[in-house]
Amino acid sequence: MANARKVFCGVYPPTITSFDSDGNFDPGKQKKVVRFLLDRKVHGFFIIGSYGSFPLMTAEERKKVAEVILEEVNGEVPVIVQVGSPYTKTALELARHAEQAGASAIASVMPFYYSSFAYKEDQIVNFFRKLVDSVSIPVFLYNNPRTTGYNVSPDLLSKLADVGIKGIKDSSGNLTQMFEYIERVKPAHPDFVFFTGTAALLLPTLQLGGQGGVAGTANAFPELVVDVYESYMRGDLKAAAEKQLLVLRVRNLQGIEGFRPASCYAMLRMRGLNPGTLREPWKEMSSGTYEKVKSELEKLGVL
Repeated sequence: MANARKVFCGVYPPTITSFDSDGNFDPGKQKKVVRFLLDRKVHGFFIIGSYGSFPLMTAEERKKVAEVILEEVNGEVPVIVQVGSPYTKTALELARHAEQAGASAIASVMPFYYSSFAYKEDQIVNFFRKLVDSVSIPVFLYNNPRTTGYNVSPDLLSKLADVGIKGIKDSSGNLTQMFEYIERVKPAHPDFVFFTGTAALLLPTLQLGGQGGVAGTANAFPELVVDVYESYMRGDLKAAAEKQLLVLRVRNLQGIEGFRPASCYAMLRMRGLNPGTLREPWKEMSSGTYEKVKSELEKLGVL
């Protein structure tokens, strides 16, 4: 495998999934979302994760979403397919399918639900070892303690790297933990990839030595988040800091009703793109909030 740090870097939107008014997957609108992001120079995609509504879909639906997105991307940038499931067999099935469909890598959350109280480290390591053994493409850990009830420690991440995990998307929102991950894992695994899972920490993660971010705000405003990364990479720290502040302001508006993934659909409409709708029990942004957010985004000069 090529150096993972050279392949997996930059801004990867955790891409939303497009549904129609009946709640069915809408391939046509999904392709438009993908093209919108490609046209704005994202560096890759992280699909069928939390923003992608993966717990609301069957395994067969997840396969179809992966196929449609991979076909539209057509190798332009890397695509990481999230295959996590509470059931090991399902995760392995989705992993093999993702590789066959052309994914650049796979990722997985903890085998959730029981992970919040029942699983020991050896069970977690065994789950990820089986994922690594099931495919020939890189496997990433997706650490999301808020949704799985399990936070990966630096020592456990080191053990997972030892069995073949190639990188992490850390959605803990804990910058100190990211520092500890890098300090603990990088010496023995210099090619390990460190992605933050929030746009809020993109710049500081890069400054710590991370490779980029899977940033929800990049679903609706990809160019703003990409600007943070590109400014940093060309050594313009002042511009990177200014752009990071703008991303934070947009992100705060994204969370005004408390659930940022659902807000992406409305914010894309504000930008003139119909991304389809979301799947229940997610809830669309209220009309009053929609107008308020749109007005504030206009004041920021991003619409």
